[in-house]
Amino acid sequence: NQSGLIDSNCQNEPLDYVAHLSSLSSVNDEGMESPVDAAIAEIVPGQVSTDGAILEIGQTSSPPGEAFLGQRVKKSGRTTGLTASKIDALNATVTVGYTSECGGPQYTSMYTGQIIVANKGSKFIAGGDSGSLMVEDVATNPRAVGLLFAGSSSIAIANPIGDVLDYLHVTLVGQPGSSAASQTADASLAQGAIHAMAAQGRNARRLISVPGAVGHAVGFGANGAVIKVYVAQMSERARQSVPAQIEGVPVVLEETGPIVAIGSMNACQKRR
Repeated sequence: NQSGLIDSNCQNEPLDYVAHLSSLSSVNDEGMESPVDAAIAEIVPGQVSTDGAILEIGQTSSPPGEAFLGQRVKKSGRTTGLTASKIDALNATVTVGYTSECGGPQYTSMYTGQIIVANKGSKFIAGGDSGSLMVEDVATNPRAVGLLFAGSSSIAIANPIGDVLDYLHVTLVGQPGSSAASQTADASLAQGAIHAMAAQGRNARRLISVPGAVGHAVGFGANGAVIKVYVAQMSERARQSVPAQIEGVPVVLEETGPIVAIGSMNACQKRR
């Protein structure tokens, strides 16, 4: 719907329809691991632009990009408009809480292989920005990097765009070829992250069992790659449970607050 249900006090207005659901959502309420949070809707003819242009961003590049640590990204969303940030961590395992905007069950789902973006003070995303396409922060024909769907007041979470396309068996609309100003990863930093991700994977069960943990990922610290353990609220029990390092990789404890689907975060907020 456009405007969305939350903007119409949950009134179902047929004239607001812009598309009809044509595939089941990937989200489940059984607490099982999911690769992405996405679905397909078939547009109502004439109600949605088909050229791939995004409000305040313009047309994107049809080939997607791949996220890397420190990458500058942007998005145009329903609540916060055009905002920019940077990728703070990769290969995240996170537990996301869901509530229906207009009443319904509450549940959690776990996701792996996710992208973490800095969101201090909810300056990058806020409730209602769910579904925003995250693209590299370049001026012309940016490549898509991820699909934003969850977060807290300090971090935002996106599905890697390649995982979304593979899951839904679709391709992106946009300009052929990548942007001439596309960003690239630092090779030496990327190598350190690969080693940290391997250690993270071998110790995933230990990391998620930290008291109050809502996820873990690989980011960069002062001296290179680190494993980050996210907790909803900092506690002494959590501090005592986190080792200084795992397989030679430093471990950092970070308080994020609860991680929830951003259709549910302060969803009654109106976009300015």
